[in-house]
Amino acid sequence: MALLFVLVLVLVAVVTTVVALAVNAASSDERRWPWGLYVIQDYPFPSVLVLTVVLAMLSVMVVLVQRERDARSAGSSLVADSVVDVSPAPDDVGLPSGAGVVDAPLGELPVVVRGRDSVVSDLLAPTAVYSPQVRVLVGMGGCGKTTVALAAAREAQASGWRVWWVSAMDRATLVAGMSALAREAGAPADEIKDADSDLALAGVVWGRLSRLSGRWLLVIDNADAPEVLAPGGTSVAGGSGWLRSAGTGVVVVTTRVTDRAVWGHRAGWFPLSELDQRAAALMLLDRIGRTDEPNLIEAATTVANRLGRLPLAVHLAGSYLGSGMAEVGLEDYLRLLTDRSLRVVDEGAPGWGEQDPRRLIMSTWEISLDALERQGRVRARALLRVLSFLGPGSVVPVPMLDPSVLSEAGLLPDGDEGRAEMAAGLAGLRAVGLVDGAPVGVDDSGDGLMVHPLVAEVCRWRAARDGQRPTLIAAAASLVAATSARLNPADPADWKGWQVLAPHARVVLGVIAEMSEDLGARVVGVNNGVTYHYTAQGSYPGAIDQGEDVIAAAVAGLGAEHPDTLTSRNNLAAAYRAAGRLGEAIPLYEATLAACERVLGDEHPDTLMSRNNLAYAYQSAGRLGEAIPLYEATLAVRERVLGDEHPDTLTSRNNLAAAYQAAGRLGEAIPLYEATLAAYERVLGAEHPNTLTSRNNLAVAYRAAGRLGEAIPLYEATLAVRERVLGDEHPDTLMSRNNLAVAYDAAGRLGEAIPLYEATLAVRERVLGDEHPDPLMSRNNLAYAYQAAGRLGEAIPLYEATLAVRERVLGDEHPDTLTSRNNLAYAYQSAGRLGEAIPLYEATLAARERVLGDEHPNTLTSRNNLAYAYQAAGRLGEAIPLYEATLAARERVLGDEHPNTLTSRNNLAAAYRLRDDSM
Repeated sequence: MALLFVLVLVLVAVVTTVVALAVNAASSDERRWPWGLYVIQDYPFPSVLVLTVVLAMLSVMVVLVQRERDARSAGSSLVADSVVDVSPAPDDVGLPSGAGVVDAPLGELPVVVRGRDSVVSDLLAPTAVYSPQVRVLVGMGGCGKTTVALAAAREAQASGWRVWWVSAMDRATLVAGMSALAREAGAPADEIKDADSDLALAGVVWGRLSRLSGRWLLVIDNADAPEVLAPGGTSVAGGSGWLRSAGTGVVVVTTRVTDRAVWGHRAGWFPLSELDQRAAALMLLDRIGRTDEPNLIEAATTVANRLGRLPLAVHLAGSYLGSGMAEVGLEDYLRLLTDRSLRVVDEGAPGWGEQDPRRLIMSTWEISLDALERQGRVRARALLRVLSFLGPGSVVPVPMLDPSVLSEAGLLPDGDEGRAEMAAGLAGLRAVGLVDGAPVGVDDSGDGLMVHPLVAEVCRWRAARDGQRPTLIAAAASLVAATSARLNPADPADWKGWQVLAPHARVVLGVIAEMSEDLGARVVGVNNGVTYHYTAQGSYPGAIDQGEDVIAAAVAGLGAEHPDTLTSRNNLAAAYRAAGRLGEAIPLYEATLAACERVLGDEHPDTLMSRNNLAYAYQSAGRLGEAIPLYEATLAVRERVLGDEHPDTLTSRNNLAAAYQAAGRLGEAIPLYEATLAAYERVLGAEHPNTLTSRNNLAVAYRAAGRLGEAIPLYEATLAVRERVLGDEHPDTLMSRNNLAVAYDAAGRLGEAIPLYEATLAVRERVLGDEHPDPLMSRNNLAYAYQAAGRLGEAIPLYEATLAVRERVLGDEHPDTLTSRNNLAYAYQSAGRLGEAIPLYEATLAARERVLGDEHPNTLTSRNNLAYAYQAAGRLGEAIPLYEATLAARERVLGDEHPNTLTSRNNLAAAYRLRDDSM
């Protein structure tokens, strides 16, 4: 047709010229033609030639415009598989029926810290003045190391430094705290995720700290087990483990370990001993509340000297004397102290000398406890001992001390009497300073309590001597289990609660050998919740460390095939999967499912959970042929056993719909999504996280089916709720923002789509890192939007970078890698680089046919796109059969009126026209 058009134009030009010459010959006016057309009269043959060329060019332009129109309609299916998040519901988690602190707990610090001003100044001295960046604050228990470190943190913070506080009480606590520090120091989540060992994570932390500008302080508190600071066979002194120098910062370590060789010559040495006489006397009077009475200095000095001027002992004595419950004054307190100290030795303290801090501490608090008992606060001693069997030095929320649990353990009376006695006992302990008040930092958790680690140590010894250890362990474990039952590890609203509970859960996990099997199983269940909490929060190294520790404890305490041990395996597999370590996750899921089927049977809830999770792992690996039958089997059993609206049934229905959609079976996916959303709204409410996930997924399916008028309002509503409920940077909020941008893009609203894509990518790169799947998807989507807007110079580098990372991280035939390859080929084609586009299209089609099958929607998209590239290259003989095959499959799979089917029909018609025109 185009050739015929050209010939007609040329013929018109020739006829016009001939007529013009004839008219001119018959005219007497030499210049009869207007507008300069008289040139034809003077130069007839060149004029014919020029007009012919001009008209030929115009005809070519007409042909190109028509082809561009065909290209636009063909292009609508080129990347339909590339830009969508579908979120299966979270893994099921087996739950019972703290992470390291990053902010310095300055609320525990007294207004005035006596006698340590020079130490605080030296700790914060610039490295040019005092060169070691690692500064070890060392001394016996009770000498005030933590107080001095807190005073340094307060002063540093007031001077504009960045301050972090991490506990080194045990390995899991340290790793969790360092993971949080790494994120705050700018490490992307995938950089933390990819750290496959504690030593690798240490490298991430110190690499980030070394890049910071401005002064900073890191306090590593309670490092009394140096091996915790030496991951992977390193040594503390070598400076290659957790303890290093970096950049413009200062590291302060508090420890009881006085062997300088452990810390090495690179570390500055700050030994703390007793206070001087005046500072100790003033501290005692501070606690009594009588600092302004100089006549008491002499008596206060005498008492402080008798206490060895040990800060903790002075604090406890002063708190008792200033509590309003003291039965004696300063002078008589000295007599009581001497008497009590002798009794401690007589009661069999193991080798404690007269000035041993444990003896001094115990002497002070026994006086306080005796006084509390005489005043009717008879439960104070038992409550102090219970607190000592929880996480030492960690905040215990007051609501965690459930009177009913303590009553069952025989430590309180029942009912109102028990609640009243507990309240009186705790108030007494706080008044005399045996427990400190501390902010919990969790809404609705009220106040918190904290026991000094040295007090806890001596209390545990005394309880063992008195034969109370089994009772107190059981009581502490039961308190932890009861608290965890009120928390959901997957709910961001409960994450602070899990952070507070985690150190207590780990402490009781360490003594499950001393519990009944039933209580040990409950404690393992709590710690499974901690593992899942870390996974949901994105703290993958902490989750994996915690999960491995829980499995070890569960196997030792319960056996390898105990149901709670199997749940531990499931949760560790979930942590591996979330961290992108599918090669470790899938075998662990498979082994767990086999054990569940063997031990529990095919229809036990834990077996169904395990089957669902294995299916999800297969789906994550692109193995849909294995995932879908598992999902179908799980849903069928859950519907029969649990009913249609049980939360687990709804999870299965959602996940099966997601798998159908991934397999291109939208006709089966959409009704499942609609039914699931209706049930979630009815059962859980309109703003529950699972309801929001379900609404998002239905919108995704509508968009995939070309039903944008239904998809966009759902996306907008979901995003609005997630921004309000979860915050602007929560992963689910970012997913919603991405998906709304996808829908705007598909609707041709690029001016709204591109800013959303750019904002989402920026946050995902900052929060998750450059190689996490979510930023890669965002980068791909932004490139697609740039391409649609004609900004190929920005689109192609983004596509190339995304493909390179996906090939390295996911492998050559992962579905996401194939999407990237398809999209880069399309961008090359749009830029006129057909020699690069066609081989990429061919490779993508071959892989999709092999991996996804001949009629998967993505395979059909690849076939359409390759045909279009062949057509653009003038290879119609290869393009038309591909178009015909694609149309036939889309009519069969998607129906006659699906948008992709209509695109195929249009593309084939355009190819037929080109073939006919060229004949």
